[in-house]
Amino acid sequence: MSTINDRSAYIEETGLLFETFGMTRMAGRILGYLMVTDKEMVSFDELTQVLQASKSSISTNVKAMTQTKFIKPVSVPGDRKTYYMLSDDISWVELFYQRTEQLKYLKALYEKGLNLRSNKKDKSSVWLENAIEFYDWIILEFPEILKKWQDFKSNK
Repeated sequence: MSTINDRSAYIEETGLLFETFGMTRMAGRILGYLMVTDKEMVSFDELTQVLQASKSSISTNVKAMTQTKFIKPVSVPGDRKTYYMLSDDISWVELFYQRTEQLKYLKALYEKGLNLRSNKKDKSSVWLENAIEFYDWIILEFPEILKKWQDFKSNK
């Protein structure tokens, strides 16, 4: 398989993975392209051409990827175009602390849902109890995992 086909397959695979995360396939494709291109930054127009997508799709998805801090917009002096690149200021630890906060909120919703149920012994209630128990454990363990990561990085 040629490098171009390998890269195209990788871009598509990244897009499909992002769909499983609840994001759009195009968001994953944008990230996938930025990960395999030999260019440090690419223009908005290049993204539309290479990914064969509409301007509105690229616009919506670069905005989403910028908000998650996976990519960032870059301007070049004297050039009116906006370019995009992988964000070098992303904090993986901060990203996962934010995810932990989202998990806490999800757990609170599960608890609220369980409390609103009249039958606490049916299958849905057991499902909620299992989810709450799992998220309790994840929320408890996650800070330690992140601390181990920070220790690992500082000892490299």
